[in-house]
Amino acid sequence: MLCEEYIKIKNSLNYSPHVRFLAFQSYLTSHSLQRQLDGISYNFDDKIVADIGTGLGILPCLLKNRKAEKIIGIDSDMELLSAGSSLMKDNNACFICADGFNMPFKDASFDAVFIRYVFQHVNLSNNFLTEVKRVMKDDGILIIIDIDDELNLFYPDLPKRSENLFKIYSEYQKLKGGDRFISKKLPSFLSANGFRDIKVKPYTTTFFSKKDNDFNFSGLKDAFLLIQNELELVKNDLFREKLIGMAEFHKGLNDYFNFLNSKDDLFVSKTEFVIAGKK
Repeated sequence: MLCEEYIKIKNSLNYSPHVRFLAFQSYLTSHSLQRQLDGISYNFDDKIVADIGTGLGILPCLLKNRKAEKIIGIDSDMELLSAGSSLMKDNNACFICADGFNMPFKDASFDAVFIRYVFQHVNLSNNFLTEVKRVMKDDGILIIIDIDDELNLFYPDLPKRSENLFKIYSEYQKLKGGDRFISKKLPSFLSANGFRDIKVKPYTTTFFSKKDNDFNFSGLKDAFLLIQNELELVKNDLFREKLIGMAEFHKGLNDYFNFLNSKDDLFVSKTEFVIAGKK
C-alpha cells in the first residue's frame, strides 16, 4: 500500500475515532487515488498547488514526488491537520487551518487547486466556488474528485435492510447540506461559473468474488470495513434525527456483512469522477 504511515494514526488511541477512520480510509484508497492522479495530464513541476479539504493530507502525500514547488493542504479541522502534519516531513508540503469559504491567500496564488470529496458535503455552493476562483491564477486548473452513489452497482441486489440503511445515510447527508449524487452535476456547475475546457473522467473500482473460488478478494472486506466505520461514526446522529432505529441500523449493517461474505458469485462496483476545468 502507498502512504503506509497512515496506519500509525489508524492504530493510535491518541486520536479520535473520526481521525482514525479517515486514516484507515486514506490508507485503503491510496492506490485508487494514485491511479486518478496518474490519469491527469498536467505537469506539476514548479507549480504551487492547493488541496482544499485535505483532511489528513493523503493527496499531498501522493503529490510530494511530482516536483511541485509547494503543496498546501487546507482544512478547517485542526485535529486532522495536526495528525497529518506529523507524517509529512517534506519541505515542499505544508498545512494551513482555514475555511474554504474564506482562505487566507492573496488573489491568484495557485497554479492548481484540488477539491476532493468536498462538494458532496457543501453541495453546489456559488460562494465556495467564487473563493476558489479568487485564489487561482489565470489559466490555472481546478481538479475535483467526487462520488455519485447512483452508480454503485451490486449483484446480486443488496439486501433490502442494507439498501434502506444506505438510503437513510444519503438522506442524513442531504440534511447536513450535502449530496451523494453530486458528480454528474459538477460539469454544468463549473461551466455556469466561467470555467472552460472541462474534462470528465470516470474511475471505477470493481470487486468480483466467484463461487467455489478459493481466492480471497480482500477488497470486499475493505469495502465493508470502510462503510462500517463510516456509519458507526454517524449512527448516534441517525438515531437522534430519528431516521432509523438502533435495531434496524445494526440489522442493515449485519446484512451487508453477510452479503459481502456470500458463497454466491458476487459483483460490487463503485465509480468516482475526476472533473477538471481551467479558470
